Amino acid sequence: MRVAPEHARRQQPARPQRPRHWPAADEHVAILDGAQTRLLSITVPPGKRKDRPALIAYALEARLARDVDHEHVTVIAESSGSGAATSENTGDATNGSSNPAARRLELLVVDAARLRQICAQFDALERPLQRAVSIFDCLAASAECWQLASGDGCSMALRTGGSDAIAIDLPPPGPASVDEHGQAGSGEDEKNGGSDDGRTAAIADLLALALADPGSRMPQRIELAFVPPLPPACCDTLARRTGIGMQPIDFAAVWARSARAHTLLHGSFAPKAGPGAGLWARLRWPALTAAGALALAGIATIAGLFADRTELARLEQRQARVFAGALPGMPAVAPARQLQRALRDARRLQGELAENDMLSMLGAVVDASGTLPTAFSYRDRGLSVDLPATPSATPGTASPSNPALGTRLVRRGFTVEAEGDGQRLRLSPAP
Repeated sequence: MRVAPEHARRQQPARPQRPRHWPAADEHVAILDGAQTRLLSITVPPGKRKDRPALIAYALEARLARDVDHEHVTVIAESSGSGAATSENTGDATNGSSNPAARRLELLVVDAARLRQICAQFDALERPLQRAVSIFDCLAASAECWQLASGDGCSMALRTGGSDAIAIDLPPPGPASVDEHGQAGSGEDEKNGGSDDGRTAAIADLLALALADPGSRMPQRIELAFVPPLPPACCDTLARRTGIGMQPIDFAAVWARSARAHTLLHGSFAPKAGPGAGLWARLRWPALTAAGALALAGIATIAGLFADRTELARLEQRQARVFAGALPGMPAVAPARQLQRALRDARRLQGELAENDMLSMLGAVVDASGTLPTAFSYRDRGLSVDLPATPSATPGTASPSNPALGTRLVRRGFTVEAEGDGQRLRLSPAP
């Protein structure tokens, strides 16, 4: 596994830095080596999109040694599964391969616990991962050109032209322990341009295993991306043993393809931080403070609404009790007006004046006109008043001929009728 900041991918450092000394970057990406991921091809029967995870898990049960529930699966390619498609590294047809509507999927499988551990390690280093990819997905292999890569010096991954991928451990650089026949390196290898690099035999065995697969074709060349780079003598020896041209390439080409590779961090592993994580880190506390203030204001507003509703309910209950006591057995249609009418009737029964009685109407006439009537009479809940003539009154003073007088009395709730020359008014309560 390797990691590099976005701006540091152009060149490899001369000496590896400790993780806490990695430079700050907008994005951190990890490449998981072949020992930590598997590239598999399966065929699943047609079904609904929501049933796809269950179909994939069922197809993987026979391919994995561990429980499928412990694996994290990423689909990187999908194609028609018609025809006699076979499983990777096996000659058995997968389930549903004879169904024309079946779909063939290429999957990357990684241990969920291991991926969770990797993410936790980067979080502890304060370098959270935005993307994690498999080295298999970073190898642009084809039928004419295979790619073999190793970025950590401990394991290597081979991607052939099809969907096949092989990963094995890589011995450290040093004297070759065995040759292609399992024997110690001979002087003939030295004379023919052999290498004392201990990785040569391991690479040769891996290529021989891949070339022995009946489904593979002899490629025209094999590209080698190694850190540290393989010596020229090692490449010459591999070319002589396999009969295939070897072309060393910089590991930066693998990093370049990682930008287009499928990320393993999806679903429950989706990163919490994105391109705007730096801005969020600066605005997090002000935003949280503002959110807390808004929350407190919302709580206070809700509490006030509950208090108002409680007070309103209390007043309604009190009004209901008063209404029930004043008018027992009467339905409450308009409680305020019904209570006002009951109060008026009660005053009459007690010999008191009501609002529509003579004294109330007479007081309204005096207040509206500003003068005392010369005569008045009260009959059938109607009041007739004779007002004095005031020809010398100022424009602001009320007079019988002033229409404002009638308007004032109407606003007080009376019906006004003028009689004679307008000096006599008859008032009655408005219905």
